[in-house]
Amino acid sequence: MNRKKIIEIMFSNIKYTQEEKDIIMQLEEAKMQWEIAKKYFAVVDDPKLVDYAIYSEDQCKAKYIYFLLEARRKGVTIDASYMIEELDSINA
Repeated sequence: MNRKKIIEIMFSNIKYTQEEKDIIMQLEEAKMQWEIAKKYFAVVDDPKLVDYAIYSEDQCKAKYIYFLLEARRKGVTIDASYMIEELDSINA
């Protein structure tokens, strides 16, 4: 199950404001970018690219933390417990 499908299910079952949806989507995008940056760092071996990979990972991490703090500040919470039945029906 991919993350975008999970977010679609989440948005269809719970009422979020557009601002909350935007924060959740930005948070998810920042998390994916951070994961990609970590994977990139793990495979580079040229010293110049290692420096770039470190910078990129730090930048992605900072962006993720920013949106995480923004979500907390605005009281955005995600309760995924309701998704169990929905995901079971998709995977069946």
